[in-house]
Amino acid sequence: MLDIVVFVGALAILVEASRWTIDSSIRLSDHYGISKLAFGFVVVALFVSLPDLVVSSLSALEGNPELGVGDALGSTVANICLVIGVATVFKKIKIARKHIVDSAEMLLLISLIPLILLVNATAHTAEGLILLAVFLFYVFFVMKEKIPAPKKEVVRHKDIPLVIGTFLIGVLLIVVSAQFLVEASLSIAQTIGISSAVIGLTLLSFGTTIPELIINFTAVRKGEVALAIGEILGSSVLNLTLVLGSAFALSTKVIDFSVFILPVAFIVMANSMLVYHFIKHEEIGRAQGVIFLSMYVVFIFMQVAVNFIK
Repeated sequence: MLDIVVFVGALAILVEASRWTIDSSIRLSDHYGISKLAFGFVVVALFVSLPDLVVSSLSALEGNPELGVGDALGSTVANICLVIGVATVFKKIKIARKHIVDSAEMLLLISLIPLILLVNATAHTAEGLILLAVFLFYVFFVMKEKIPAPKKEVVRHKDIPLVIGTFLIGVLLIVVSAQFLVEASLSIAQTIGISSAVIGLTLLSFGTTIPELIINFTAVRKGEVALAIGEILGSSVLNLTLVLGSAFALSTKVIDFSVFILPVAFIVMANSMLVYHFIKHEEIGRAQGVIFLSMYVVFIFMQVAVNFIK
C-alpha cells in the first residue's frame, strides 16, 4: 500500500514539476526568439523526456536496466499512439509537409535502430555510446535546419532570474521524484510478480508520458500545432537515442533486448503510420487518432498478457 502511495505522490510531483519546467522554458524561448518547431524538437522534448532519462539512468546504475529500457520503449509507443491519439480525437492536426518532412524521415530511420538491436539480441556499453552519438547528430541536424523566430519581449529582463529559478527548481523536483518513482515501481513489480521490463513498458512509461499528454493536448487546443508536433517527434527520437543509450551505456550488465520485441514492433508500425500521414496528407485526423488510441490499448493488453503467459 505504501509503495502505491509513494508511486502516486512521486508521479504527481513529477507532473507538476514538468509543467513548471516547460512553462519556464517556453517563456525563455519566446523571449530569446527560438522558433516553436525547433524549440519543440529539442528544448521542450529534452525537458519533457527528462523524467525518462533520469529513470533510465538510475535504474541502470542500480542494476536493473530493463526497467529503464522498458520505460524508454513504452514511452515512445505512448508518445505516438496515446498523445497524438488523444489530441487528434478532439482536433485535427495539420502541418505543412515542407516544415516536417526532414525530421519525420529522421524519426522513421531512428525508429529502425531497435530492430537492429533485436538482431544481436543483447545490448551494452558500445550500443549505448552509438545511440548517444546519434542523439548529438540529431540535435545538430535540427538546430542547423530550423530558423529562429522573431524575438519577443514576453518576459521582462528583471524577471528572467525568477523564470530561470523556477526552471531549475522544476528540474530538481523531476530528478528527486523520478528516484522515488523508480524505487516504488520496482517494489510494486516484485510484490505482484510482474517483471521490471513490463512495469517499465506499461505503468512507468504511462506515468512519465502524462506531462507530454497534458502539454501537447493544451498546445493543440490553443493552436500551437508546431510546438506540439515538434515535441512529439523530438521526444520519440530522444527516447530512442538519449534515454535508451543512457540505459545501455550505464548498465553494469549485458541487457537481453530480445524480450522487447513487442514494443519494437509497435514503435515501427506507429512511426511509419505517423510519417506516412504527415508526408502524404499533411494532417492527422480524428479517424487516425482513434486508430492510434486503439493501437495503444492493444499494446498494453498484449504486453500484460505476454507477462502472465510466461
